[in-house]
Amino acid sequence: MHIKNKKLSFAFVTLLFAFLPSAFANSDDVKINLLTQNFPPFSMAIDGKNFAREESIDGIDADVVAELFKRAGIDYEMTLRFPWNRLQKLAEQKPGFAVFSLSRTPEREPKYKWVGPLSEIQIVLLKMPGSPIQLASLDDAKQYRIGSKDGSVGSRYLINRGFELHKSLINTPEKLKAGKFDLWATTNPSGDYEAIQAGIGSLEVALTLNRVDLYLALNKETPDEVVQKLQRTLDQMKQEGLLQKATQRYMDN
Repeated sequence: MHIKNKKLSFAFVTLLFAFLPSAFANSDDVKINLLTQNFPPFSMAIDGKNFAREESIDGIDADVVAELFKRAGIDYEMTLRFPWNRLQKLAEQKPGFAVFSLSRTPEREPKYKWVGPLSEIQIVLLKMPGSPIQLASLDDAKQYRIGSKDGSVGSRYLINRGFELHKSLINTPEKLKAGKFDLWATTNPSGDYEAIQAGIGSLEVALTLNRVDLYLALNKETPDEVVQKLQRTLDQMKQEGLLQKATQRYMDN
């Protein structure tokens, strides 16, 4: 009798959960946890640290994404953290999470729902001004030590092409200046901006590898109506020139 009652109880609980609304049943109740990293000038902590929330985060894409969610009427929280690989996994695995600014590669395509593009970058190999390094092709770079931020677009691009990199979490331009490596695999305008902010000055492009669009990547359980609303709102913002104005605020200073 006791076993039978337990079976009936389990069946009742199972039936009850079947009729409960999911966490995303009503798009008006959705709240998105937005994750980003220090990726100047697209997202950065105002105090320069590796943790920040809300108004303590600025940057081109951070401003655009905040305005996007406000216009779309979707509740959100924005957090800047590291490491970058961990943020991507959180957005992939946890409903209610999203990450920006992320490149939309074939490998990542099925892992998220996408809104964008927010901005555009160039994957580059940077060198110190006056460096004698001359590159005609990517093969020419194999003889040099190349550094990159772990999990970045630049590092993924080269690792996928068989390069071994000196990986770094922070202070990458300083390590280039100190001679820890010869070339920095990064993106522009981010790399040059970061070097200028670090007091090193503008770096030279040794080789441009590719051009990449950056997106907002949402967990796959995000309702399609939310994704579509965000995309429509972003498209309208582009028509109004708001993305261009956000870029000018940071790059013209």
